[in-house]
Amino acid sequence: MKIRDLPSKPGVYIFMDSAGKAIYTGKAADIKKRVRSHFSGGGGPRQFAMISRVRTVDFITTKNEQEALVLEDRLIKELQPRYNILLRDDKTYPFMEITLGEKYPVLKITREKPEKKSRVFGPFPNTADARRAARILEDIFLLRKCKKFTSKEKPCLNWQIKKCLSPCTSQTDPDEYSRNIEELLMFLEGNRKKLLQRLKKTMNKYKKNLQYEKAARARDRITALESIFPMVNFRKINAEKIKALRKIDPLEDIKNIIKLKTKPVVIEGFDISHTSSGQAAGSSVRFTAAVPDKPHYRKYNIKQQRTSDDLKMIKEVVYRRMKRLKEEKAQLPDIILIDGGKGQEEAAKQALKLLNIEKIKVLALAKEKGNIYYNGKILDMNKNSEAFKLLKRIDKEAHRFAHSHHLKRRKKESEN
Repeated sequence: MKIRDLPSKPGVYIFMDSAGKAIYTGKAADIKKRVRSHFSGGGGPRQFAMISRVRTVDFITTKNEQEALVLEDRLIKELQPRYNILLRDDKTYPFMEITLGEKYPVLKITREKPEKKSRVFGPFPNTADARRAARILEDIFLLRKCKKFTSKEKPCLNWQIKKCLSPCTSQTDPDEYSRNIEELLMFLEGNRKKLLQRLKKTMNKYKKNLQYEKAARARDRITALESIFPMVNFRKINAEKIKALRKIDPLEDIKNIIKLKTKPVVIEGFDISHTSSGQAAGSSVRFTAAVPDKPHYRKYNIKQQRTSDDLKMIKEVVYRRMKRLKEEKAQLPDIILIDGGKGQEEAAKQALKLLNIEKIKVLALAKEKGNIYYNGKILDMNKNSEAFKLLKRIDKEAHRFAHSHHLKRRKKESEN
């Protein structure tokens, strides 16, 4: 089935990713028209980031819009689609910025206030999605990727593999770079159809003028934009099949186990790595919607090097991380997970108390017996459950990150 075969009837549609998990649910007065609008290239970069993950579109027809509204609400509660949940609050999510104030603008992901001449798009519900979208668009439109622009004699590897026009050298036609920025803006504004028409016209012009290299670049851009969304399978389902679509949600389980009012979206894990020789290191890792959010990973050099007191080191790292987030008015985690037991849990709570942060819940995972501590007591959690596996995965990632940083510090010390 293709989009043209979808019914022009009211109903609900569900976007599924490659793992068969619902990532977005919407209602429509006309399913065909609404789904087509998602895949038309409009809606900007956030839409692009979501649609690029879609592999299956399920739909259910209803008698009228009112019935579709009720069904959509039920499906969101049952399936907990990632984009429906995260798009409710735009205030703490990153934006895509085009730095038009520069001679050779760049595309970057930011939470900071943009420059006056910049164009901003978003927000994105997930930093990883935003960065993924940015990388794809940088390659398609051959934008420079260097953070600081300086003139060079030789172009970098990105120019050699045809992913940059190399404005830092004499290789670049400034007008061509400007046109690429214009075309990028057209794409981000949702004018995909108009952009493709323009690119085809430009390609034919280059061919006519025997500018074959530029014609080839235009052709490659057309091909990339036309194939930017993967093949999608459309299928009709009925309300009875909804339960089969519902994946086990570890975050929902954690919410129920520790009796939270809302499902936790952001969990940060903390760990300390040290030996008697010193060079103690700490780490914090962030998982958003149960997925690693690596731009938010942080490493720490423990300041109190003369101590081997794990509790003091945990308290220091948690305090430094939360203090920075609070000062930057960035999104705080819903839960922090500490490697250790009751003592480590209490040390983390003390750090939060010093900062007057009350809403964050603290869990501690004791590796030896695999117990999860909450409020000083062992949680009754099935060790084969998806909730426990998620917490174990976060703890393991925090340990890996802290240990790798510790090893680098020891190696650097031994070389000096």
